[in-house]
Amino acid sequence: MLTKVHHTCKKEGGRDHVEKESPFFAEHNPDKGKCQFLGSGYYFWDNNFELSKLWGKGHYKDDYFVVEFEFDLKSDVCLDLVGNRYHQLFIIDYLKRFEKKTGYNREKWSLCQCLEFLKVLNEKDNTIFPFKIIRAVDLLKHTESQKQFLRKFVNNKKNYLILNPKMVICVLEKSNVPLHTKKIIHES
Repeated sequence: MLTKVHHTCKKEGGRDHVEKESPFFAEHNPDKGKCQFLGSGYYFWDNNFELSKLWGKGHYKDDYFVVEFEFDLKSDVCLDLVGNRYHQLFIIDYLKRFEKKTGYNREKWSLCQCLEFLKVLNEKDNTIFPFKIIRAVDLLKHTESQKQFLRKFVNNKKNYLILNPKMVICVLEKSNVPLHTKKIIHES
């Protein structure tokens, strides 16, 4: 699936540096206070320029660039927790098997912990976790945000759809960024 993605980064190094070197690595290291949703990797907003700017304003104190990439989310290397039910079931099944084997309650294990552990296991056996890209949706505060565009399916029911979800993509290694184009599209 070909998509546009947005990488928000600080202006450190200047425009030429960012154009040449982006995307930039986000380390997951809870001991240093660095906690990433999907573990260590290169993070992008899935086709959501407005949310990438909103994030930059908050996390980089309105001193940031938004770099737009066009790349291909190939189904054979992308763990799609947004739109692939088999991939969602893969994670659920893994959590169940881990709990059964270790006794550790899977309800207490974050998605990030699960993914980081799968990455470690994959170093020993690359058939365990063959994915190089992870795609997920963040539902935090979606009922409070006008930018999320919640719409009811039927007016007299509570069920709704989020038309502008916060979808995040994490590429595990820079060499796996399926790059087609790259350009800075916003400077704060």
